[in-house]
Amino acid sequence: MFESFFILIGEISLSLLNSFKSISFQNIKKNEKGSSKINSKILTKLNLEIEPQKLTKNSSKNDKLREVLLSHILKKHVIFVLLAIGTILGFLVNLEISGIYIVTIIMVYIFTLYYPQIKEQRSYSDLNQELPYALRHMGIELKSGKGLHDTLVTIKNANYGSISKEFTRVLEEIRYGKTTEESLLAMSHRVKSDGLSRSVHQIIGTLRVGGNLANSLDIIAEDISFDMRIRLKEYSQKLNSFILIYTFLAILAPVISLIMLMAGSTVMGDIIPPDMLFVIYTIFFPMVVMFMGLFIKKLEPKI
Repeated sequence: MFESFFILIGEISLSLLNSFKSISFQNIKKNEKGSSKINSKILTKLNLEIEPQKLTKNSSKNDKLREVLLSHILKKHVIFVLLAIGTILGFLVNLEISGIYIVTIIMVYIFTLYYPQIKEQRSYSDLNQELPYALRHMGIELKSGKGLHDTLVTIKNANYGSISKEFTRVLEEIRYGKTTEESLLAMSHRVKSDGLSRSVHQIIGTLRVGGNLANSLDIIAEDISFDMRIRLKEYSQKLNSFILIYTFLAILAPVISLIMLMAGSTVMGDIIPPDMLFVIYTIFFPMVVMFMGLFIKKLEPKI
């Protein structure tokens, strides 16, 4: 994610350098409606949603806030003003305050641009966990003599979280004219889950050529459960090694650094300016700990 964002910053910088050669306040006013924004092709290459979405009554406050921010922060003159403020702070105050300001602005841009992807991942966070139980439930329903559509209705009403919501959408699409195969394939493309894609292709294959779908779904459910146990075991092994690194960076490194600086300052005087020391212990070390926590969270298996 950060590599893509730095590519974005480079593209924006080149675009700004070209536009600053002929910049004027009149041009800014003329281009404010459309061309004052950065090139949308740059952001679409990174799979970012920058087009304004239709806000409904069910839209959250975060969605509305993102729409307001996007309408301002993607304009070239706004980016120019933010960079100018950071430069002025560096000259008039100090580099530490300027660095804190620039990092804060970058984090706001990252979160605003990638918010739809983060929201989508969170909305399907329970899918893999509920999938084995839903597949077993479908197997039981099929063995009892129910058809596939009746089974999907049962799963829809069984409160399996995001799986029930997706099956509700599938049934609505079938109701309004789509075939069962098309609706199931659209769901597998929409939801990024290997287990769900495997189940969908098994259902479609059975619809085409026939077979015992109930037993196939039971086998897939067992495979998914076994895969979950393997991932949890691998994650626990990785976590043991990261605990040592996390402990060193969060506890030992700040204490050892402070002791060494105190010992060196008694002999050589101030080694590091007080402002820099303040930034290191209030910004740098907390950010390292935060990124380590996010990295460990990223390694967590999606179950």
